[in-house]
Amino acid sequence: MKKQILTLAFVASAGMASAAPLKSADITTVVNDVKVSEKSSSAKTANTGQKLTGSSTVLTGRNSRAELTFTDKTVTRIGANSIFRFGESSRDLAIDKGSFLLQVPKNAGGAKIRTATITAAITGTTTMIESSPGQWFKFIVIEGKAKLIHENGNEIFVLPGEMIVMDPNAANFPRKIKINLKKLVESSALMDDGTFGKLDGPAIDLINQAVNDQMNERRGGELLPSGVIVRGPDAPRGIPDGGGGAGGKTVVSEIGGEYDPMSSSFNP
Repeated sequence: MKKQILTLAFVASAGMASAAPLKSADITTVVNDVKVSEKSSSAKTANTGQKLTGSSTVLTGRNSRAELTFTDKTVTRIGANSIFRFGESSRDLAIDKGSFLLQVPKNAGGAKIRTATITAAITGTTTMIESSPGQWFKFIVIEGKAKLIHENGNEIFVLPGEMIVMDPNAANFPRKIKINLKKLVESSALMDDGTFGKLDGPAIDLINQAVNDQMNERRGGELLPSGVIVRGPDAPRGIPDGGGGAGGKTVVSEIGGEYDPMSSSFNP
């Protein structure tokens, strides 16, 4: 059976145990309203070049973005209206809400990204995440591989070009759906070179390879346009995009429920 590819209207182990904790990060990009709170201090305006140490929280306002680069070259890009935290004694990163891109270099030891109910374990991977507590959770792998772990113990592996969209309080992971990596990379604000500059060369090479692999699958007939755009929560679901597909429901869970495809804040 041929798989379908969705176009997204986004207009975000043992090796880990032995790796050095993410003790500090430099703020490498600040756009508009970005604030930082360190070790429970009151939030202050963030500045490009500022070094964060210890336990830190980064908060972005409307139409705002930020980028952090850790000592091991792990990069976190933070979208608008987001809250991101990291501690000084682990490789755990916490997302309270918002949209994010995380790029962990290979052999850096990986990282865990925690939300209220779901944890993503990644090693040498570029991912996008969007979380709204109690409403939705969206997770995409651009290159590499990740494992999602629900608080109830359920697990699922996510590969390049695959997306999970779900109610974060649902007991089971829904089926994975394919997305158009090329369009995502070209249109996402969290991949905007003009705002952030380019990711490190090895990361870009791996992303380009994942995009090319997907395009080759499409040329070979293994992926077909679905004719569906995943839009924001206020837009209708299953809108044909002219790709020749039949349209239909955008996301359907394994237990029969339909989840909202969520917002477009990967490109705030």
